[in-house]
Amino acid sequence: MSRGPWQGYFWRVFSVGLLCSMFGAMPLQAQENATIHFRWGFGVFAQEGKATTLTSIKEDTTLKTGQEFKLFVELLAPCYVYVLHHGPQEEVQLLFPYDRARFPADYPIGKVYAMPSEHDARYRINAPAGRETFYIFAAAQRLTELEQQLDAYATTPPVDQPRVAAAIVKDVRNLIRQHRAAVQPGRPVPIAGNLRLDVEGVEIQAQTFYSKTITIEHQ
Repeated sequence: MSRGPWQGYFWRVFSVGLLCSMFGAMPLQAQENATIHFRWGFGVFAQEGKATTLTSIKEDTTLKTGQEFKLFVELLAPCYVYVLHHGPQEEVQLLFPYDRARFPADYPIGKVYAMPSEHDARYRINAPAGRETFYIFAAAQRLTELEQQLDAYATTPPVDQPRVAAAIVKDVRNLIRQHRAAVQPGRPVPIAGNLRLDVEGVEIQAQTFYSKTITIEHQ
């Protein structure tokens, strides 16, 4: 899967999540009254005649080569939302926030952020067939250790990046398991109306942690 119509990276696994074993001591010790409040959306584009539709994805699904999609995040309270991609060749990429140097000061409440960030850009499922997995996660406090690990990954020689990425994803999954009992489902809400194409997203309210994993089988 690539970012089209621009050149982009290939996808098979896309994830939204957090880190654990390595990050078991990361700053999740928020105050009891700390609240995570945001919306996320995942829309797949389809052409019906001359009309373009955007269908919501909230759970694991199957997509075909050539299909395009976009993701959305909207902060509703001060919190730290991350969208992490894990690719088929053990590559990882942080899709949100766009620029951690500006996080969170330049991410105002109530603004919808799209991924890819360009207004007309979309991610595209490309051959060969495989699997896409998504981790969407949020914390009441900034996950600085996760950010540092991703920085380290970015400067790791390409030959060693799969090993580093595998360790990051392992920690993400461990952290998700650690907090699984506390994660509550959200409620359906519209999001991304600024694209003139609403998609039904999910509104989340939680105390210190939230995560959602979506896997796409690519045919």
